[in-house]
Amino acid sequence: MELFTITIQNPSDPHLTSLITLLEQELGDLHKHPCGVTLETFEASSVSGVTCVGHLPGFQLQLHGQEVWNRASRALAEYILAAKEEPLIRSLLDKERHLDLEERGKIETYCMQLLNGYEELNHADSRQRRKTKLSRILVKYLEEYTSLNLEGFIRFRLDNYLSELREVVDYAVDEYVLERQYQEFIGLLKYFVFIQDTKIPLAHLVHKGGHEFVLLNERWDPLEPSHVVEGMVVEMIDCDMEMEDMIVSTLINVSPGHIVIHTREKDSQVIKTIQQIFDTRVQVCDYCKDCEAHLSPGWKPQEQVIDVQH
Repeated sequence: MELFTITIQNPSDPHLTSLITLLEQELGDLHKHPCGVTLETFEASSVSGVTCVGHLPGFQLQLHGQEVWNRASRALAEYILAAKEEPLIRSLLDKERHLDLEERGKIETYCMQLLNGYEELNHADSRQRRKTKLSRILVKYLEEYTSLNLEGFIRFRLDNYLSELREVVDYAVDEYVLERQYQEFIGLLKYFVFIQDTKIPLAHLVHKGGHEFVLLNERWDPLEPSHVVEGMVVEMIDCDMEMEDMIVSTLINVSPGHIVIHTREKDSQVIKTIQQIFDTRVQVCDYCKDCEAHLSPGWKPQEQVIDVQH
């Protein structure tokens, strides 16, 4: 008694073996029992696949059919995620004509990281959620039909799943383009710093925590306003830069030969940005005898604090 047949368009699909293995694992005791089910592979000129057969009279559709469909749907869902998801992402990225091959490869890797939740603490939940949704759709199909063309099923029956992949691709492309623009801007600032003459030998940037910074000279005195040229600050704001970039623009205008950043938050984004732009000029200090007093909770400077709170 044929329970279902799964066909794959490519007769030489290397993943067919993994599909059969997944089905065997899910069907488990039903597959091994003499009165259970058997998996039979086939290959034709244009398709290959596997058929699940129930052995009569021991196998009874009303008693055992639902269990077979449930287990088979889980195997098929896992197969789609493991063998088909990455090629689907790749085909969506192929439509992004403004990206070259190397860029699409990088974005593809990022998409797979997003889909598998590498940026989340509960990384298994993202994948399991998609598998559960796919399983529900597949089991409803197997309850009604005995023939399933996998490529056609994915294309015409998994609209919501494909839409989710499209959203992931769109997000990853946008993030990549923004990051590329950011790196290009950082490169421009690095070049500007390189060609600019040094105005002061040393600047201390005291990070009070959060969004508060204080800029001091080599004598730990507040930098005079005359050191700051407003033009670049205005220009950067016009470019929709974050408020924290005002610190960067101030440092560029001051043009110190060396910068010591005193902070307890070395991994904050603004600190990393300053290091990228000023490169070897930057030294990050998380504790020294001079900054101890300046970073203590009770210290309040006479100069104006640069507050970049949004």
